[in-house]
Amino acid sequence: MILVTGGTGMVGAHILLALAKERDKIRAIYRRPESLNYIKYLFQKLLPDNPDFFNQIEWVKTDLSDLGGLDIAFKGVKLVYHCAAKVSFAEFNEQKLIKTNVEGTTNIVNLCIKYRIKKIGYVSSIASIGANKNVELVKENHTWSIGQKHTPYAYSKYGAELEVWRAGQEGIDVVIVNPGVILGPHFWHRSSGTIFKYINKGLKYYTLGNISIVGLNDVVKSLILLMKSPIRNERFILVVKNMKQKKLLDKIAIKLNKEKPYLPVTKSILYILFILDKIFSFLKLKKKVLSLALIDELCNNTEYDGSKILSKIDFTYTKTDDVINQIVKIN
Repeated sequence: MILVTGGTGMVGAHILLALAKERDKIRAIYRRPESLNYIKYLFQKLLPDNPDFFNQIEWVKTDLSDLGGLDIAFKGVKLVYHCAAKVSFAEFNEQKLIKTNVEGTTNIVNLCIKYRIKKIGYVSSIASIGANKNVELVKENHTWSIGQKHTPYAYSKYGAELEVWRAGQEGIDVVIVNPGVILGPHFWHRSSGTIFKYINKGLKYYTLGNISIVGLNDVVKSLILLMKSPIRNERFILVVKNMKQKKLLDKIAIKLNKEKPYLPVTKSILYILFILDKIFSFLKLKKKVLSLALIDELCNNTEYDGSKILSKIDFTYTKTDDVINQIVKIN
């Protein structure tokens, strides 16, 4: 039995699609019925000739903080794809990020140890690497920079990774993927999919830093291959291309036949917005969103090396233009 957490999220749903095609015995976790309904619609849309694929999945309604529900979900499980996570860079979501990403992963790891799971594959993020911002090309062996500011999201994913490595110390095989910004179809309303939504609505602004990207199907394919391989206790950066944020936004705008963003948001402007954000949140007029760490993220020129995985498994990345074309065509 295979367990997939975050089965209604972008990565989790597409892992389920891939595993269902292989007729694996699958159990998946979901929280909200409306999210499950969307995944059912997605299966019907992408696999119209195989309506039984969705029904072969055993769905368990629970969440990462529900120990009783999780315990039920783990019965008979041998492999775990841990995809559930909260994604947010807003300051006001710090506690929710810690609760879901760190404490939730602690619960998953404890149950992996309890039930002697054979292998766990964790979907982390390049944010969790936390390398010094002066490093020009980040690789898997770079370590967390303690003296540097990090976003709440980065802290939460770093903490979650520490929990997953704990499973490895307890004798469970572990593989971790650290994808960059994931570009994929069907999820314009969530996470990185909103990039396409905002461009489609006429986004005018752009920040000046780099962005490291990877296609959704590549994340799914690579993690499944890693889980089937003898590879253990390793992590892999998944990035096909590093480029300026403006260049990516322009590529998407061209494919959507929309105007390219043309108003740069400099670091100086972001600092002004940070001060205003702080004042308004202090006056209880709004929740605090911006942080100095987030400003650094939006303006940095760091690049990530996603080449390690190419020498470990039979895998090649999908080109960025092909990923964008697929997303625009499907949506």
